Amino acid sequence: MTVGLVQLPGMMTGQILAGASPLLAIEYQIVVVFMLAVATSLASLLFVRLAVGRYLTPAHQLRRYLL
Repeated sequence: MTVGLVQLPGMMTGQILAGASPLLAIEYQIVVVFMLAVATSLASLLFVRLAVGRYLTPAHQLRRYLL
């Protein structure tokens, strides 16, 4: 929630200090934030998919002996 709002992230700050256009630096930072969000989403979906296969029966009931 605070990426880019409360603090200036490193890549964007580095680009601005190096003389790049602030708008270009912001565009790159937005791309990085979206990449982080997509990676987190995919990892969460993969974890849930693997957990469902391990902890639920085909009838979608909890396998208590695994807990």
